[in-house]
Amino acid sequence: MRAFCSSANLGPGYDIVGLALNAFHDIVEVELVKGDGRAEVMDVRGPYSNSIPLGERNSAAEAARAALKLAEQRLDAKIRIWKGVPPRRGLGSSGASAAATVRAIDILLGGVLKDEELVKAASEGERISSGSAHPDNVAPSLFGGLVVIGREVLKFKPDFEFLLAIPWIDVPENKTEYMRNLIPKEVPLDKFSKHCLHLSHLMLGIALNDARIFGEGMNYSFIDECRSRSIPGFDELRRRALENGALGVSISGAGPSILILCEDCPRVSRVLRDEFKRIGVPATILEASPAEGASAL
Repeated sequence: MRAFCSSANLGPGYDIVGLALNAFHDIVEVELVKGDGRAEVMDVRGPYSNSIPLGERNSAAEAARAALKLAEQRLDAKIRIWKGVPPRRGLGSSGASAAATVRAIDILLGGVLKDEELVKAASEGERISSGSAHPDNVAPSLFGGLVVIGREVLKFKPDFEFLLAIPWIDVPENKTEYMRNLIPKEVPLDKFSKHCLHLSHLMLGIALNDARIFGEGMNYSFIDECRSRSIPGFDELRRRALENGALGVSISGAGPSILILCEDCPRVSRVLRDEFKRIGVPATILEASPAEGASAL
């Protein structure tokens, strides 16, 4: 079962908007055997496997247990992962494994879980890696395209092109939890109003499939404002990208990766490569498009 990486938030859509991207993917194999609802990861391979835990303390294993419980199945899950999504880069690495696992289990059980249950089970996997069961990575990895999560999962297939700029900087082991703790519990009214304005643009751009309106929505978030100091050169990188034709720039999830919406991606990519070189930060810059949902290979 393959599931692609994802970018969450897209600026002001904190914990409610996510986008699957075809830049990276995980592959998961699941075997169900008689048991009592246990799950464990037996093997992890692939280019980003070194830091991924085996056993029960893995997002895929936790998601599997939640899926089996929701399906009311007394089975055990044995999981093997090919890890192709780099962890701790803000690309939904743990979410991709969880999404692929839950989708595989549902297929093996004959498609018994509803969409909301798939999201709920996969989100439980995120609790292991980040401390909270947030759905904005697992949902796009499950269903593909762009999703808005509320009472139900709204699915869109935007015709947009993106760049991912991935700085290879040191990040805390519990990076997502750390970045969540940077966000204040109270928001000044003027910043709240500005955030809401940009969220409105983001939603309208999604509904109209209008990249320019969508990009304007990406360009401010109170969340990004709080987190940007943790990404070297972020403000200057964003300024240079926008000056050279980018339509929108935001932190991808909890970072440090940066998501850029653009029409002339090669031009913006050259500018960003030069800027990363100038500030002395090693980085990978990739073109990416909206990806399909988790599916069998």
